[in-house]
Amino acid sequence: MADKQKITPRARRLAAGRGVNIEALNITGTGYGGGVSESDILIWLDSEEGGASPDVRATPLARAIARAEGISLSGIPAADGRKITKNDVLAAQSVAEAHAPASDSSREQLSETPGGKRIAGEIPYDGVRKIIGTRLAESKFTAPHLYFTQKVDLNELLPLRALINAKQEKKTSVTDYVARAVVLALQKYPEMNASLAGDVIEQYANVNLGIAVASPTGLIVPVIRNAQDLSVVELSKTAAPLFERARDGKLAPDEYQGGTFTISNLGMFGIENFTAIINPPEVGILAVSATKDEPAVVTDAGGGKSIEIRPLMNITLSVDHRLIDGLLAAQFVGEVKRLLESPVELLI
Repeated sequence: MADKQKITPRARRLAAGRGVNIEALNITGTGYGGGVSESDILIWLDSEEGGASPDVRATPLARAIARAEGISLSGIPAADGRKITKNDVLAAQSVAEAHAPASDSSREQLSETPGGKRIAGEIPYDGVRKIIGTRLAESKFTAPHLYFTQKVDLNELLPLRALINAKQEKKTSVTDYVARAVVLALQKYPEMNASLAGDVIEQYANVNLGIAVASPTGLIVPVIRNAQDLSVVELSKTAAPLFERARDGKLAPDEYQGGTFTISNLGMFGIENFTAIINPPEVGILAVSATKDEPAVVTDAGGGKSIEIRPLMNITLSVDHRLIDGLLAAQFVGEVKRLLESPVELLI
């Protein structure tokens, strides 16, 4: 009897949402062990439903936007002569809209709601935005979230970062040091480097660290593979091109899949505190807020206490309470805090 083809949970969910019977299709899986992945389903949908030939070369984001907007990729030229990108699809859509005749409804003033709210415009909730919303809602209401917040003193880290940046061309960010601290904490508490696969909890030997990035179509999480093998500077150099491709919508599927833990940093936007929704099927995500000068109680070597102005940053860990109990979560976020406040350990 032939072995049943492997199909990832995300591929099954996408197929079910589009009414596709995967078992009845002749799809060659490109995932682990020849399994059918989400990107395999997307490519099949493009070729079968969207009218695009499988030979059309396009980025995953370009395919997703074209599918969501009902645009055929077959007639879109690639600006770089290689792959159709998000910008190529948007340009084609703009040209089509410019030449489309105005409908009677578009000439009319939009309606007013029963409550007296005058509608200025309507944006369809579909495509990539709807996919992101569906996944986050599934995570929020399937995995019971539990939150743990710590205030981190960066009084030692920031001068160390400035010293390192003065010695090299590639500048490190606070996120790079947070990433290294998270990697070390995951190695100390491997139960946090895991996911729920059916009735089995999988713990991973390597850390594939995801770092959330805002893109034109929504939040996307580039993944730094085998982050446990990288120093702070190496993490910085690896992350930079991933972030750039993410913002341009040019990430390959294997660059945003397979994460084992995620960091979401909104500090650059001045956000002082927030909680993040877990990126399924992971068991945790760390929210990183802005660094602000605040009064803090400081204890000296002799036990005396004084109030000083220190650069403080909030970090909040969200965990899936089905798999992670409060003690483990508290230990993990406490270890991240300890490492960031003893930053020399991040360089060893």
